[in-house]
Amino acid sequence: MFCVEKYYREPLYRNSIAIMLNTVVGSFFGLLFWIAAARTMPSRDIGLATAVISASTLIVTLSRLGMDSGLIRFLPASKDKDGFYSSTLIITLIASILLTITFLIGLDWFSPSLSFIREGLFPLIIIIFIALMSLNGIQYTTFIALRRGGISFINNLLLGLRIPALYFLAFLRLLGIFSAFEVAYLITFIFGVYMINRLGVKFKFKLSVDSIKESFLFSLGNYTAGIFSMIAITIIPILIVNLIGAENCAYFYVAYSVSSLLFMIPGATSTSLFVEGSHDFPLKENVWKSLKFCMILLMPSMIIIFLFGDKILLLFSTEFSEQSFELLKLLAISSLFSTIVSVYTTIKRIQKEIRIINYINIISSIMLISTGSILMLKYGLIGIGYAWIISNMIVSIGILILMIKKEKWFDGLKTMYKVKG
Repeated sequence: MFCVEKYYREPLYRNSIAIMLNTVVGSFFGLLFWIAAARTMPSRDIGLATAVISASTLIVTLSRLGMDSGLIRFLPASKDKDGFYSSTLIITLIASILLTITFLIGLDWFSPSLSFIREGLFPLIIIIFIALMSLNGIQYTTFIALRRGGISFINNLLLGLRIPALYFLAFLRLLGIFSAFEVAYLITFIFGVYMINRLGVKFKFKLSVDSIKESFLFSLGNYTAGIFSMIAITIIPILIVNLIGAENCAYFYVAYSVSSLLFMIPGATSTSLFVEGSHDFPLKENVWKSLKFCMILLMPSMIIIFLFGDKILLLFSTEFSEQSFELLKLLAISSLFSTIVSVYTTIKRIQKEIRIINYINIISSIMLISTGSILMLKYGLIGIGYAWIISNMIVSIGILILMIKKEKWFDGLKTMYKVKG
């Protein structure tokens, strides 16, 4: 029998639920934002905006230098939490600004279709947008590391301010989209500074090299792993714009935004598993709990997507319902395979075996980008959905083989299941 109270009492589940609620709220406001944009702007503008946002997400990932994972793994036991947090924030801010400038200079090589963001006020707007996105990401990670994920719920509520902001800035079209984000990010960042200070971690305008030495190698390994993990999803929208047009990029982004409600389940649960592992709680038992928890939530969610996904997409417009629904179903199916990948890479992160995570992420990204490009040219937008399932399924099968042959996790899981079942 499914008992909500029992699941909430468990720290693993409670943290997972808190992270999921944060993601749900963030995704809900994200969907409302793009619904508002879809009803006030042409799909081409939305496609171009989502391509720029995807590129920005990649820049933010690069700028973190893996230090976000270092925060979760080492901040709880750090003797200099102020220095650790402040140094991470400063380094990622500087890195994000430098990488953004590099991106803008190299646009003709990276993506000529986005060269418009070098005109007028766009360069300044994009630099501020990415800097604020980077700062908010580190703050969110800090809350998770301190096992205060619930506070991030308020952060996500504040990020919802981009919706009314868009209402006033919609006349600026593309510029208005990014300006609306910046208003919300700035307010959320100010709130984050205040709350982290209340938790006893104070920001200081200085670098503390000693405080981050211990986490450097771990962060560096996670840095490459994070890059390879994010590179596919951030490059795909740009590929779509270049291969099959900006309108299709808008259809993809809407389908991905809705399906992200499913991807958040293994993502949030794995983050919670990482936090528990960083606090030295039993790993194998928590792995089993994580897998079971993901399946309990994923199966009904997938059924809802298959039965009502086209109706949900009508919130954007009939155009999006017709063009995005088939892709949405394929992305929903792939969430099952994503669970295996997410939990396994979290196990390796806790065990500090970062090399295997890099291998998995490299293989996943190469397969998704290469097969996606080929299948998009042959089948159009739906081709990226086929590629998503194929790449995730192959990687998941490889992981299961590793777990059976080398890790012997299934013996432990089977034993625990018998004991608990």
